[in-house]
Amino acid sequence: MSKIGLYDTINSSYGIKKGNANLEKKGYIKDNKLSNHNQQVWYNPRGKDLLVNVAGSHNLYDFAVNDVALAFGGLKSTNRYKQADKTLKEAKSKYQPKSTSVTGHSLGASIGAGITSKSDKFVGLDAGYTIGQKTRSNGGNHEQYRTSGDVVSLLGSNAKHMKTIKAPKNTFLENVGNTLTGGLYNAYKAHTDLSNIRDKQIRIR
Repeated sequence: MSKIGLYDTINSSYGIKKGNANLEKKGYIKDNKLSNHNQQVWYNPRGKDLLVNVAGSHNLYDFAVNDVALAFGGLKSTNRYKQADKTLKEAKSKYQPKSTSVTGHSLGASIGAGITSKSDKFVGLDAGYTIGQKTRSNGGNHEQYRTSGDVVSLLGSNAKHMKTIKAPKNTFLENVGNTLTGGLYNAYKAHTDLSNIRDKQIRIR
Protein backbone atom coordinates (compact mmCIF):
# COMPACT_ATOMS: atom_id res chain seq x y z
CA MET A 1 0.00 0.00 0.00
CA SER A 2 1.20 3.53 -0.76
CA LYS A 3 2.24 5.25 2.43
CA ILE A 4 -0.66 7.25 3.79
CA GLY A 5 -1.15 8.73 7.23
CA LEU A 6 -3.97 8.52 9.75
CA TYR A 7 -4.21 12.31 9.79
CA ASP A 8 -5.18 12.45 6.11
CA THR A 9 -7.57 9.51 6.24
CA ILE A 10 -9.50 10.89 9.22
CA ASN A 11 -9.69 14.32 7.61
CA SER A 12 -11.04 12.62 4.51
CA SER A 13 -13.71 10.83 6.54
CA TYR A 14 -15.08 14.23 7.60
CA GLY A 15 -15.05 15.53 4.03
CA ILE A 16 -12.07 17.86 4.49
CA LYS A 17 -10.78 18.66 1.01
CA LYS A 18 -7.09 18.60 1.92
CA GLY A 19 -7.42 15.06 3.24
CA ASN A 20 -9.10 13.97 0.02
CA ALA A 21 -6.46 15.73 -2.10
CA ASN A 22 -3.60 14.02 -0.28
CA LEU A 23 -5.15 10.59 -0.81
CA GLU A 24 -5.58 11.37 -4.49
CA LYS A 25 -1.91 12.35 -4.71
CA LYS A 26 -1.04 8.89 -3.41
CA GLY A 27 -2.98 7.28 -6.24
CA TYR A 28 -6.28 6.59 -4.47
CA ILE A 29 -9.58 7.02 -6.28
CA LYS A 30 -12.79 7.62 -4.36
CA ASP A 31 -15.68 5.29 -5.12
CA ASN A 32 -18.60 7.71 -5.04
CA LYS A 33 -21.17 4.94 -5.49
CA LEU A 34 -20.12 3.13 -2.31
CA SER A 35 -19.26 6.25 -0.33
CA ASN A 36 -21.52 8.54 1.68
CA HIS A 37 -21.19 10.94 4.63
CA ASN A 38 -20.76 8.05 7.08
CA GLN A 39 -17.99 6.14 5.33
CA GLN A 40 -15.83 6.60 2.26
CA VAL A 41 -14.32 3.96 0.00
CA TRP A 42 -10.98 4.59 -1.71
CA TYR A 43 -9.09 2.27 -4.05
CA ASN A 44 -5.55 2.37 -5.38
CA PRO A 45 -5.50 0.37 -8.63
CA ARG A 46 -1.71 0.31 -8.84
CA GLY A 47 -1.25 -1.62 -5.61
CA LYS A 48 -4.78 -3.03 -5.49
CA ASP A 49 -5.18 -1.43 -2.07
CA LEU A 50 -8.61 -0.79 -0.55
CA LEU A 51 -9.16 1.90 2.07
CA VAL A 52 -12.40 2.50 3.97
CA ASN A 53 -12.70 5.52 6.27
CA VAL A 54 -15.48 5.58 8.87
CA ALA A 55 -16.49 9.02 10.13
CA GLY A 56 -17.12 9.79 13.76
CA SER A 57 -20.26 11.40 15.19
CA HIS A 58 -21.29 14.22 12.89
CA ASN A 59 -25.02 14.74 13.35
CA LEU A 60 -27.69 14.82 16.04
CA TYR A 61 -28.78 11.23 15.35
CA ASP A 62 -25.26 9.98 16.01
CA PHE A 63 -25.12 11.77 19.34
CA ALA A 64 -28.64 10.85 20.43
CA VAL A 65 -28.82 7.25 19.19
CA ASN A 66 -25.56 5.71 18.01
CA ASP A 67 -23.32 7.08 20.77
CA VAL A 68 -25.83 5.97 23.40
CA ALA A 69 -25.95 2.50 21.83
CA LEU A 70 -22.15 2.39 21.97
CA ALA A 71 -22.12 3.35 25.65
CA PHE A 72 -24.48 0.51 26.53
CA GLY A 73 -22.88 -2.15 24.35
CA GLY A 74 -25.46 -2.11 21.56
CA LEU A 75 -23.44 -0.57 18.73
CA LYS A 76 -23.62 -3.63 16.45
CA SER A 77 -27.42 -3.41 16.34
CA THR A 78 -27.43 0.16 14.97
CA ASN A 79 -28.03 1.03 11.32
CA ARG A 80 -24.78 3.00 11.32
CA TYR A 81 -22.77 -0.11 12.18
CA LYS A 82 -24.69 -2.34 9.76
CA GLN A 83 -24.24 0.18 6.95
CA ALA A 84 -20.46 0.35 7.44
CA ASP A 85 -20.20 -3.43 7.63
CA LYS A 86 -22.19 -3.80 4.40
CA THR A 87 -20.10 -1.16 2.63
CA LEU A 88 -16.84 -2.86 3.56
CA LYS A 89 -18.09 -6.23 2.32
CA GLU A 90 -19.37 -4.72 -0.95
CA ALA A 91 -16.07 -2.92 -1.52
CA LYS A 92 -14.08 -6.12 -0.99
CA SER A 93 -16.34 -7.99 -3.38
CA LYS A 94 -16.08 -5.26 -6.01
CA TYR A 95 -12.32 -4.74 -5.96
CA GLN A 96 -10.91 -8.05 -4.70
CA PRO A 97 -8.01 -6.09 -3.14
CA LYS A 98 -4.60 -7.39 -2.17
CA SER A 99 -4.81 -5.38 1.05
CA THR A 100 -7.65 -3.76 2.97
CA SER A 101 -7.32 -0.97 5.52
CA VAL A 102 -10.00 0.64 7.66
CA THR A 103 -9.61 3.82 9.69
CA GLY A 104 -11.91 5.73 11.99
CA HIS A 105 -12.17 8.42 14.64
CA SER A 106 -14.36 8.40 17.74
CA LEU A 107 -17.61 6.57 16.91
CA GLY A 108 -16.03 5.71 13.56
CA ALA A 109 -13.11 4.01 15.30
CA SER A 110 -15.49 1.94 17.42
CA ILE A 111 -17.38 0.86 14.31
CA GLY A 112 -14.23 0.27 12.26
CA ALA A 113 -12.70 -1.97 14.90
CA GLY A 114 -15.82 -4.12 14.86
CA ILE A 115 -16.28 -4.57 11.12
CA THR A 116 -12.68 -5.42 10.20
CA SER A 117 -11.45 -8.99 10.00
CA LYS A 118 -8.11 -10.30 11.29
CA SER A 119 -6.58 -9.98 7.84
CA ASP A 120 -7.57 -6.31 7.52
CA LYS A 121 -5.44 -3.45 8.74
CA PHE A 122 -7.27 -1.20 11.19
CA VAL A 123 -6.05 2.06 12.71
CA GLY A 124 -8.37 4.01 15.01
CA LEU A 125 -8.21 7.19 17.07
CA ASP A 126 -10.10 8.08 20.26
CA ALA A 127 -12.67 5.29 20.04
CA GLY A 128 -15.46 5.14 22.59
CA TYR A 129 -15.55 2.13 24.94
CA THR A 130 -17.94 0.41 27.28
CA ILE A 131 -16.94 -0.71 30.77
CA GLY A 132 -14.74 -3.80 30.63
CA GLN A 133 -14.35 -3.74 26.85
CA LYS A 134 -10.99 -5.06 25.67
CA THR A 135 -8.80 -3.64 22.93
CA ARG A 136 -7.44 -6.44 20.76
CA SER A 137 -4.57 -6.30 18.32
CA ASN A 138 -5.99 -9.04 16.06
CA GLY A 139 -2.57 -10.50 15.39
CA GLY A 140 -0.95 -7.09 15.29
CA ASN A 141 -3.10 -5.78 12.43
CA HIS A 142 -5.20 -3.53 14.65
CA GLU A 143 -3.79 -0.33 16.12
CA GLN A 144 -5.70 1.86 18.55
CA TYR A 145 -4.57 5.35 19.59
CA ARG A 146 -6.03 7.86 22.00
CA THR A 147 -5.15 11.46 22.76
CA SER A 148 -4.16 12.28 26.34
CA GLY A 149 -6.98 14.19 27.99
CA ASP A 150 -9.67 12.73 25.72
CA VAL A 151 -12.62 11.62 27.86
CA VAL A 152 -14.47 9.71 25.11
CA SER A 153 -11.72 7.08 24.99
CA LEU A 154 -10.93 7.26 28.71
CA LEU A 155 -12.31 3.77 29.49
CA GLY A 156 -9.84 2.32 27.00
CA SER A 157 -6.81 4.23 28.31
CA ASN A 158 -5.36 1.23 30.15
CA ALA A 159 -6.18 -1.36 27.50
CA LYS A 160 -3.33 -3.69 26.61
CA HIS A 161 -2.87 -2.58 23.02
CA MET A 162 -3.73 1.11 23.44
CA LYS A 163 -1.15 3.76 22.52
CA THR A 164 -1.57 7.23 24.00
CA ILE A 165 -0.57 10.34 22.07
CA LYS A 166 0.64 13.20 24.21
CA ALA A 167 -1.17 16.46 23.56
CA PRO A 168 0.37 18.90 26.08
CA LYS A 169 -1.91 21.81 25.26
CA ASN A 170 -5.13 19.81 25.46
CA THR A 171 -4.82 17.59 28.51
CA PHE A 172 -7.91 17.41 30.69
CA LEU A 173 -6.75 15.48 33.75
CA GLU A 174 -3.57 17.55 34.06
CA ASN A 175 -5.63 20.72 34.16
CA VAL A 176 -8.18 19.72 36.77
CA GLY A 177 -7.10 22.69 38.85
CA ASN A 178 -8.22 25.06 36.13
CA THR A 179 -11.75 26.36 35.83
CA LEU A 180 -14.45 23.86 34.91
CA THR A 181 -14.97 25.67 31.62
CA GLY A 182 -11.28 25.50 30.81
CA GLY A 183 -11.11 21.83 31.69
CA LEU A 184 -14.09 20.93 29.53
CA TYR A 185 -12.69 22.95 26.66
CA ASN A 186 -9.37 21.11 26.91
CA ALA A 187 -11.22 17.78 26.85
CA TYR A 188 -13.17 18.87 23.80
CA LYS A 189 -10.01 19.95 22.01
CA ALA A 190 -8.24 16.70 22.89
CA HIS A 191 -10.99 14.76 21.15
CA THR A 192 -11.74 16.99 18.16
CA ASP A 193 -8.46 18.72 17.28
CA LEU A 194 -6.91 16.44 14.67
CA SER A 195 -3.76 18.56 14.61
CA ASN A 196 -2.79 16.55 17.69
CA ILE A 197 -1.76 13.72 15.37
CA ARG A 198 -0.61 15.72 12.34
CA ASP A 199 3.08 15.36 13.11
CA LYS A 200 2.95 11.92 14.75
CA GLN A 201 3.68 9.99 11.54
CA ILE A 202 1.00 7.38 12.21
CA ARG A 203 0.98 5.35 9.02
CA ILE A 204 -1.77 3.07 7.79
CA ARG A 205 0.84 0.79 6.24
